[in-house]
Amino acid sequence: MTEAMRPVMTTETVLLILDDESTVALDELLAASGLASDELAALVEFGVLETAGAPGIFSTRALVRARRAARLRDDFELNASGMALALAYLERIDALERRLRELECQLLGPA
Repeated sequence: MTEAMRPVMTTETVLLILDDESTVALDELLAASGLASDELAALVEFGVLETAGAPGIFSTRALVRARRAARLRDDFELNASGMALALAYLERIDALERRLRELECQLLGPA
C-alpha cells in the first residue's frame, strides 16, 4: 500500500485517506476500484482516466473516478463507454452545482 492510501480503522470499516499529490500503481488501482483490466484500459482510451506521467501510475483522483465508474457499472449495468459518458455528465453536473453555489453566495453577499 502506497503513501496515497493510509488505512484509518473505525469500528465497522477501513477508510482510505487520499491526498492530491500521491499516486497509485496500476495493480493497486485495479484492486481498489473493482474494475477489470480491460474496463480500465477502455476508460484510459476514452480519456476518463489518465496516467500520472508514467505508464501504469495514476493519481489518486483517478482512483476516485475508477471507483465511481465501478459503482455505475454495478448499479446500472453499464459497459465502458456508458461508464465514460455517465462520469462525464456527473462531473459536469458537480461543476455546475459548485458554480451555482458560488454565484448564489455572491448574489446574497454579506448579511
